[in-house]
Amino acid sequence: MNDIYPIIENFDDEGIINKKNYIQNINKEDLNIDLIKNKNIDSVLFIFDNEFPEFLNNHTKEFYVFKNGSNINKVYLYEDKFLLAFSPLGGPAAGGLMEELGFLGMKNFFACGSAGQIDHSIDSKKFVLVDKAIRDEGTSYHYLKPSIYVESDNELTNALASFLDKSDFDYIKSATWTTDAFFRETPKAVNQRIKQGAVCVEMECASWCAIAKFRKYKFAQLLYFSDAVKQEAWQWNIDKKELKNNIIKLMINFMLNFTKQSAF
Repeated sequence: MNDIYPIIENFDDEGIINKKNYIQNINKEDLNIDLIKNKNIDSVLFIFDNEFPEFLNNHTKEFYVFKNGSNINKVYLYEDKFLLAFSPLGGPAAGGLMEELGFLGMKNFFACGSAGQIDHSIDSKKFVLVDKAIRDEGTSYHYLKPSIYVESDNELTNALASFLDKSDFDYIKSATWTTDAFFRETPKAVNQRIKQGAVCVEMECASWCAIAKFRKYKFAQLLYFSDAVKQEAWQWNIDKKELKNNIIKLMINFMLNFTKQSAF
């Protein structure tokens, strides 16, 4: 038999859901596409939060709603400079959000979020600037041929690194492990991913990197450690709310600086 596993078939034709028919079917009453076109907005910041942070008040206005199953994730216009999108969990849903915003004209995508620390030789207070992601999920294989890693965009990652170098936040540039199944982060799997260079585990990065490469977008991600995935146990760090807010504020300042420079 010549059959191969569906996950690695890698068809390269365009999807049945595509930019043209998506734009035709969208409810234009709920979306002001001309607003982002007239202001030359082409950049997005993905964040993860189940509450609207108070420090975003008076800076945002609702732009779009991404509906996925029983969840809705709102997208906001931040000071008419960039889109601020609350991302769903996991590669398929997060990837769908990137696809829809890409159809609307977005080209530069940044994300900040939490990850489980697997390499405990690293200070847990450091941020992780992702240079590549291990593809232990499914979404990326529908966009790129099979490989162990998929890289983030060098230009955006270096821009973020330059900004971080001027801040008070310490970081490392390293690989992350993207998985679909956090209950299957087994001791053997953790050991293997550490050998492959990953310092943390999360559920979206490889998918976003792959979609960006396929669509010729640019993508970069900054992570913080929210929990510890150890051989002997799992531990949630309950005191990370301030750190999460700080990384969002940091990324908003970066985005304001980035979009200002991109305008010239």
